[in-house]
Amino acid sequence: MIATGEYRTESAEETFELAFAIGERLAGGEIFLLRGDLGAGKTVFTKGLAAGLEIDPAEVTSPTFTLVNRHEGRLNLYHLDLYRLEDATTVLHDLGWEEMLDDRRAVIVIEWPERLARTSLPLAFDVEIVEIIDGDGGSRRISIVMHSWRS
Repeated sequence: MIATGEYRTESAEETFELAFAIGERLAGGEIFLLRGDLGAGKTVFTKGLAAGLEIDPAEVTSPTFTLVNRHEGRLNLYHLDLYRLEDATTVLHDLGWEEMLDDRRAVIVIEWPERLARTSLPLAFDVEIVEIIDGDGGSRRISIVMHSWRS
């Protein structure tokens, strides 16, 4: 299980290592909603998760224009970046959202989830919200809160 709470990292490397430790414990079926300003460290966090899933982090880039990238490792990683969309809910079907959710060996990471209607999230999944806020000198405050959308 992922430990929820507040974390502070002092560099991109520490953000990566925190996410790596989380990624090592994932079993599939997790969805991460990454919130934070441009440059806050969302993609660095995703690279760390990927490394914990035995995916080469050098292969992980933000899919700003492709909208979704799929990576294979110990588990599959679907990395979505919804930044360019005003309402991503309407394009989820075209991105293969149902297939992503059906993949029980997958971890889904969504950057800019505020562009997605909450009703698009499945009721059966736990969602990790990771809030990354720029601090002084490259430090980050990362809040991880588990939300259950189960009825």
